[in-house]
Amino acid sequence: MSATGTASPAPSTAVTSHAADSKTSFASSLQEYVFNTGFCGQQYADIQVVFFNTSLKLHRLILARSPYLAHLILSLMPGSTLQLAFTDENITEEAVYIALQHLYSPALELVNAGNARAVLAAAHLFGEPDLADVAYAAVSSAISAANVGEYIQWVGISPTANGNGFALGTTGYDGEYGDYSARLRRDVLEFLLRTLPGEINAAPQGTLATDPRLLAAYVPLPFELFKQCVESPDLPIPFMQDRFSFAKRATAARKKAAGTAQFEESVVLALKDDGDGMAVHITRKPKRGRAALWKVEG
Repeated sequence: MSATGTASPAPSTAVTSHAADSKTSFASSLQEYVFNTGFCGQQYADIQVVFFNTSLKLHRLILARSPYLAHLILSLMPGSTLQLAFTDENITEEAVYIALQHLYSPALELVNAGNARAVLAAAHLFGEPDLADVAYAAVSSAISAANVGEYIQWVGISPTANGNGFALGTTGYDGEYGDYSARLRRDVLEFLLRTLPGEINAAPQGTLATDPRLLAAYVPLPFELFKQCVESPDLPIPFMQDRFSFAKRATAARKKAAGTAQFEESVVLALKDDGDGMAVHITRKPKRGRAALWKVEG
């Protein structure tokens, strides 16, 4: 209350709005200055970063935004050179450049289908989750029948260590790219069980169980993944006789492709454990070698 007994005037919403606009404008101006002068112009730098065939004069204060880089430069004096080397073959020179630029100014628009895998690897290493999220989305959306085998190899889909099951989508999995690896494993399974069959069923060529495109995608799969997909209730081949026929053709093609593999795969159509209907089971066992022949001298 004032001395005259009247209430103090409330702050003007116009003043508040002007202050917010001023802060936004300042932040935008500062970001533009840091990016153009610091990253593009490489002025006032206090560290040199070398990676692959590129050398950049940068700033420890900005690089420290990355937990990975902050650890590396912690003991470096101003004017030092930081040599970056990577054991991950997925990380490329372009991806590192994008990840470094993103520390100065958002570089999300630089991610595309061609570099997304490398950017995901670099962004995850550097600790830039927003950049990694964009790269992951680009990687996930690019899964196709032509490259699904490459994806399976890349994200390391394989039997679990004890051989009792399949490692896809295991809760709490901490793979090479942390949660992104687990999510990509689930994406691959989603593609094989739903996306690809949906694309095939949408076309007029035949039924899913006899379509060569599904067969071509399933034949090269690692055994545990092949087994899980064929036996999964999510595979839209509801009639077990059709699924059994598909599995027989697939295992025959896998046998032909494998040549002299150590294991022999077979398909069984059996009653379900609860006795309610039939189910297809894929099994694998070591091949039996020929019995040794011994010559007995008389």
